[in-house]
Amino acid sequence: MRKSIQKLSILLLSLLLIVGIIPASVMAAGEPTVSYCTHVQNVGWQDYVGAGKMSGTEGKSYRLEGIKIKLDTQGYDLGITYQTHIQNIGWEADTNRGWKSDDTMSGTEGLGCRLEAIQIKLTGADADKFNIYYKVHAQNIGWMGWAKNGEPAGTAGYGYRLEGIKIVISPANEDPPELGSGAAFKDAAIPQFKEAYKKVVYQLFVQNGKTYGYSQYACPYNLFDIDINGIPELFVKTGISETNYEYQIYTFENDQAKFIGATNGGHSTLFGKTNATSGELLLRMAHMGYQQINEIGYANGSITRNIILDEEVSAGADYFKTDYPVPWAYARDTSLLN
Repeated sequence: MRKSIQKLSILLLSLLLIVGIIPASVMAAGEPTVSYCTHVQNVGWQDYVGAGKMSGTEGKSYRLEGIKIKLDTQGYDLGITYQTHIQNIGWEADTNRGWKSDDTMSGTEGLGCRLEAIQIKLTGADADKFNIYYKVHAQNIGWMGWAKNGEPAGTAGYGYRLEGIKIVISPANEDPPELGSGAAFKDAAIPQFKEAYKKVVYQLFVQNGKTYGYSQYACPYNLFDIDINGIPELFVKTGISETNYEYQIYTFENDQAKFIGATNGGHSTLFGKTNATSGELLLRMAHMGYQQINEIGYANGSITRNIILDEEVSAGADYFKTDYPVPWAYARDTSLLN
């Protein structure tokens, strides 16, 4: 009798899964994992590794030539797709080679071509529940910072080989197992100021984390060209709460980022007066029926603030804004600097 009930329960559960009343992800036994192997100069294909372990070599100057990546989905609706930047070929997606997926080789074998960069992303209905993080060991650089969810990792335009890689999957609300160091990707075609600003954002993120505790939502940053010289200034909001948020502001001079001042960042938003990227910059501080609008300038090597509006806002009325909010991103998202 007991066996009959067990068989009936299994049959009923299977029917519910088939008709979609119980999503497959509900039956997931654990978190998905990733495993990967690389084709290495003078070595060939290595064994699969996972859990953030290195595939490739370190200290031997051997190039990576190919890579295969696969998932243990643990019942989630997930897939994985990836492409590499290959010597003499470029990004695979820009050729008829295209993106690879689910344990298919990306790169080359037997051609002696180095991998220079990689992009990896998750696919499927459950992709937004997880982050896929990856970092590479690059010639003349060493271990670079973590990239995630399709961002490039490595270099382009330098001719530097990839020598090792680490990959890990984590829930969407978690950081990678370690913070890494610096930029995940360097492109020789990207203006120097962007590389310099990446270092500033990273340094402030680390400093902020040591002071207040690490958070993936810390240190959002903006770019806006106040002096209209073609190179935007960098605004990084540091602190832990509205009571102590502060914009740290940098410009780019003499081939390096230069600190030029700070201003209040609590309950604040940056707006361009006539566009979202350059010209007159307005800082709105608004909270509990009060607002102050400051015009932010840059003169004689330092930041200036001029209050142009300071008032109470009647109940139901909107706070001041323009049609040009300045774009921003979290410190862990380098998309504005790529």
